[in-house]
Amino acid sequence: MNAARELLTRIYADKEFANAIAPDLFPVSINATQGAFLVHIIEQYKPKVIVELGFRYGISSLWIQSAAHLPHRHIIIDPYHHIPNPPKRYTIDTFIKKQKGVIQEEGMTSQEYLAGLLSKKIQVDMVFIDASQWFDSVMTDMYFVSRILRVRGIVVIRNIWSKPVRRAVMYYLKNLPFRVVGIAPWQGWIIAHVPVFGELLLRAVIRPLDLCVMQLTRNDNREWNSYIPF
Repeated sequence: MNAARELLTRIYADKEFANAIAPDLFPVSINATQGAFLVHIIEQYKPKVIVELGFRYGISSLWIQSAAHLPHRHIIIDPYHHIPNPPKRYTIDTFIKKQKGVIQEEGMTSQEYLAGLLSKKIQVDMVFIDASQWFDSVMTDMYFVSRILRVRGIVVIRNIWSKPVRRAVMYYLKNLPFRVVGIAPWQGWIIAHVPVFGELLLRAVIRPLDLCVMQLTRNDNREWNSYIPF
């Protein structure tokens, strides 16, 4: 068990310790089931470069650092992670900032930083999105993500229960070469081709875990006026 997993184990097992970090650590942060699933995705796809949008108290960052396969670079972007309720102690912040390969950006928004990665032609293997739930914010994040993600790269999006997030996901599943990983082929066809039933299926299949995992299957080669209702 590495140090990140040891800290997670204490946080989930010791309510007094967790409350000493932040009284609303849960349910703001991902739960143990979601964290274990995130680690499973990392172990399955073995990304070398992971970008994390949204830090807040850092629980998801701990889960990423707890994986047996550690990324070479773990870029965390969140200029608002201590607003409005800063943690009472900086246990997680201090730990994360000491980890090898971690870059924590607190001065730029996700869109500003991602635009910089795009301009530098930097490609990434996996993106975890747990940031603003505004529709336009998710769409803008995904705009840049889809352009810096390697083909067969993975996007994990939290808060699929939120309609703005879900609708943004539907746009990318229908209009860009993304597919939901791990569902039956006929379900994937419905998501890709049937607007209303696609969203209902996405909500029914993904919502219990509240994480949607999408894979970029190829480069974007749409016609200039391509648009599929979502």
